[in-house]
Amino acid sequence: MSVDKIDLLREGIINLELAATHLQYSLTRSQQLIECTTWSLEELERLESLTSRFARLADVLIQRVLRLIDDLELTPQGSILDRIQRAEKRGWVTEARQLVRIRELRNLIAHEYASAKMPDIYRAVAALTPLLLAVIPQVMTYSDELIYRYQSAL
Repeated sequence: MSVDKIDLLREGIINLELAATHLQYSLTRSQQLIECTTWSLEELERLESLTSRFARLADVLIQRVLRLIDDLELTPQGSILDRIQRAEKRGWVTEARQLVRIRELRNLIAHEYASAKMPDIYRAVAALTPLLLAVIPQVMTYSDELIYRYQSAL
């Protein structure tokens, strides 16, 4: 069973890295649009891509990779908040609240259809993306070490 989870973690890390690359690309392409209040259809498409990629990376990190790490370390599942607090204990963020804000924004993106709130969402995504991207290399390094420990034990 651990071998299957190791393979899933490997796959999760690949997806994490790819999603982070895509988010960074979208942020770079959209950065100058963030403070605007009206956009062309093409600009809206870029901003929509940015928010979608932010939400995807947050999901892959919190819902997939952190859960797999906990599974491999035989840590009781608990809630999303428990997972986020363990990320703080592992030193990936200085405060768990940072990942909570990312998760809350992800939820808002997934459920917000009112165009009046979109400028605020775009600004929040631009503000939190560097923090989210900064977590990824740390999680990847930790995961690589965890995979190595498990493979050595097999």
